[in-house]
Amino acid sequence: MVIFLLFNILLPIIYQTALKCEYVQIFEILLYKMISFNNIFRHTSCQLLLYLVIGLSGCSDGLSQLERIQTRQKLRVALIATPPLYFPDESLIRGYDYEIVSAYAKSLGAKLEIVRAETAGEVVTLLKQGKAHIGIAGSLPISQDEKILTGEAYNEDEWYVIGHRSDKLPKSIDEITPSTIIVANGSKPSLVLSDIKPDHPSLFWLELPNGNTRQVLEQVNMNTFKLSLISADIYKYYRYLYPEIKVAFALPNKYSSHWFTNNVDDDNSLYNSINNFINDYKKQGKFENKYNTYFNHLNAFNYVDTIYFLKRIQTKLPLYNKYFEKAAKTNNFDERFLAAISYQESQWNDKARSYTGVRGLMMLTNDTAKRVGVEDRLDPKQSIMGGAKYLNILKASLPERIQEPDRSWMTLAAYNVGLGHLEDARIITVSQGDNADLWIDVKKHLPKLSEKKWHEKTKHGYARGHEPVEFVRRIRRYYDILRLYQQEEILEKLDKPLELDKLKINSPVF
Repeated sequence: MVIFLLFNILLPIIYQTALKCEYVQIFEILLYKMISFNNIFRHTSCQLLLYLVIGLSGCSDGLSQLERIQTRQKLRVALIATPPLYFPDESLIRGYDYEIVSAYAKSLGAKLEIVRAETAGEVVTLLKQGKAHIGIAGSLPISQDEKILTGEAYNEDEWYVIGHRSDKLPKSIDEITPSTIIVANGSKPSLVLSDIKPDHPSLFWLELPNGNTRQVLEQVNMNTFKLSLISADIYKYYRYLYPEIKVAFALPNKYSSHWFTNNVDDDNSLYNSINNFINDYKKQGKFENKYNTYFNHLNAFNYVDTIYFLKRIQTKLPLYNKYFEKAAKTNNFDERFLAAISYQESQWNDKARSYTGVRGLMMLTNDTAKRVGVEDRLDPKQSIMGGAKYLNILKASLPERIQEPDRSWMTLAAYNVGLGHLEDARIITVSQGDNADLWIDVKKHLPKLSEKKWHEKTKHGYARGHEPVEFVRRIRRYYDILRLYQQEEILEKLDKPLELDKLKINSPVF
């Protein structure tokens, strides 16, 4: 009985001390060992608990939470592992929020460590367990949890009620039939609905247990679920994977993104540092630039083109995947990047030809084919390998200071319009006070190459400068779709089966 009481008294003390000193993982391991002891060693387990309390109580190093992160040079961030916040494969594009928090980690001199989460609730839990210093969940209502500190707002986002494009959809909340909105239990859409409920007492919705937002979107896409909810930013990406989804209307409330931290012993050092960083990022216009980088190329949604592309992914891409993979490995590219280029060039038609004389899957000119050793431009393997080799040559020709992903976007522009014309556009970019090493700036000035007052002053003269801008935009969109498609194939295998018979009405009482 005494041992039982000691366990119950000491464990909370140990846990809070471990949380403060960021030794939660050590605590969990030791606790597991203790619980595993049999009756003979219970007394020993209790002694070990006492020693642990004494040891951890002396771990106070006099450092603030921020100073501890900087000293240990590690920043752990709990982040919902779905685009556009974060691309789990972390290849060419890593995610809008990922890049911002990565810049913050760099400013602290710390290495960024991502702790992947599925829901906003899981993010908060990871913070409270001491497994993350910062939590990021995208746009959602502000947490009312007193143990969680909410940082400065950024990226205000709309939320949409969505349905199937073939249905007659409601135009306002008042037109929604009760229980026709379905969301995943514990998801961000569930939190948003709970937040607007006080203003709309008649609003009732269903929640899917053990489901996730992706599964809900798939069901709406198949017209199994009539309505659901999604943020505008996520919709911009996932409408390309689920093109049958359509926006019914936008909710009257908008929600911003915030970073969360755990409120431990009123230590606001990390919280204040985050707010200073966010405010500086805003003042420098970096949020706007980063947002344009991740979302502008997705604005021109084409339903027919998207449907056709998804079908070609299933029917044509498998024929050439092995060549894309080999070419990517040989030339240090993402195979989906090469596949996206090839689709833009030929729609994966190995017999493709144009009136200008370019041919094959990568639409190579005769001169380019000779330069990279391609004898038969209509041979799929040769075309893909040759195109990748040429891309590598172009990429290596760019100034080393140009970083990814801008380096890849400019490589694409050079593939389309030529290195010389790209350099002319970069010179114009500098003359206009913009950064010639950032694609978001260079693409603003490329169209000037078709205007006489600009191209007559350049070394390489006239070019249809709007074409490489559109070329890059379309390839980036195809690349994102391929990544989403591949990610969905992987995640579907990990998803729990849908329990449609367990849908429950949710309508909080306020």
